[in-house]
Amino acid sequence: MVIGGGVAGLAACSAIAPHVASITLIEQEPMPTEPMIRRHTPQAPHVHALLDSGRQALEQLMPGLGAALQNAGSLPLRVRSQWRSHDGHEWCAPEDTGPVVLSQSRPLLEHVLRCRVLALPHLLVQTARVRGLMLAAGDETRAPRLIGVSLDDSTGQRRQLDADIVVDASGRAGDSLKWFEAAGLQLPPEMTRHPDIRYTSAFFARPAQTRANPPSAWLRPAQAPATQGLVMAPIEGDRWVMTLIGRFGASMPRNEDGFRQRALAIAGPELADSLASARMLSQLRGFAIKSVRFRRFDRKASALPLGYFPIGDTIATFNPLYGQGMSVAALQAVALQQALSDHTAPAVQQTSYLTAAHRPADWAWKIGGAVDRAYAQMRQHEDADCDHFAERLRLAFSASVLRPGLRGQIDRVLHLLDAPEKLDALCTEPV
Repeated sequence: MVIGGGVAGLAACSAIAPHVASITLIEQEPMPTEPMIRRHTPQAPHVHALLDSGRQALEQLMPGLGAALQNAGSLPLRVRSQWRSHDGHEWCAPEDTGPVVLSQSRPLLEHVLRCRVLALPHLLVQTARVRGLMLAAGDETRAPRLIGVSLDDSTGQRRQLDADIVVDASGRAGDSLKWFEAAGLQLPPEMTRHPDIRYTSAFFARPAQTRANPPSAWLRPAQAPATQGLVMAPIEGDRWVMTLIGRFGASMPRNEDGFRQRALAIAGPELADSLASARMLSQLRGFAIKSVRFRRFDRKASALPLGYFPIGDTIATFNPLYGQGMSVAALQAVALQQALSDHTAPAVQQTSYLTAAHRPADWAWKIGGAVDRAYAQMRQHEDADCDHFAERLRLAFSASVLRPGLRGQIDRVLHLLDAPEKLDALCTEPV
């Protein structure tokens, strides 16, 4: 059973498909047959790029997915050369450092994933809302075992559904901890931060361009002490999706004129012509994330019910400015596939998965915390590992001024292709 039909849940379905006789995918709303913004994904209208690690992970789970996305209009953009960045003073000169980002709308990505997953012959989709976990009692030496869930189906009727494995992809707003409390289970330790992010986004028309001459994305993140930023990414359908960023109480525009004026002030003259000629295709949509959190299920693995596998936002949510969430979920789905491939005891599979799944989440958590700690307004738990990584990241960027080749290695860390510890070696090499 997989709870949740977002990116994490769809990736999980693909991961477990070779190892189970049947899969039940539970989603609160009917699964759409076309790309569309779903009610339970309010973040969908905003910029959604897939980091190189996520792109590779999904391709491993679903061979040919990258080609299917590109055929549907997704644009592969090379980091720094086609995914342009701003250093706080000016737009950086284009250079190719290796990683590739897939740029498309969130609805398109989910649609292509759904098409692959819904084609699985042993998958059943149920529209329902999970209300609790069903457990078989353990003893002093064994944790309780999951045997299914209780749910309210599409008619509102409460019933039970059996399952040997439950993958919890219920997401940021999921009820996972409520299920744990109701079942008398121990809650995982949790760390929180308060990055205080607000978004306002809209879609714009852009001139059609060929694959030989693709458009570039433009990223000017809010960098301390600045509290405003912008992302302008090309997506399918000859459109731009433009997201304005505000942090720590920064005001956000409420109409098209205000949006355009703010975008021009942030982007500068380099994008003036593009902004002036782009026709707005949608209304403005807002979204806010005040806090993020990291649940350490791996530190309570022995207390978890056997058969329970959390994934994606159920484990950790991140500052969305760094585009890590979907890629972390994809990497965790690969970890799930690998754990189930080992024909060992269920408890060993579960522990192996939790260890592997928390690794990319920990990487992303360190990266976000290292960058955000530059804000005096930022509230977060003390984290010595994060402080160490922030210093290593600062030293690596400083070293890359004289050694441009380091920038590709830094980008591999930021794209979750290499562990943050890789920066230790970069910072100790002689200039």
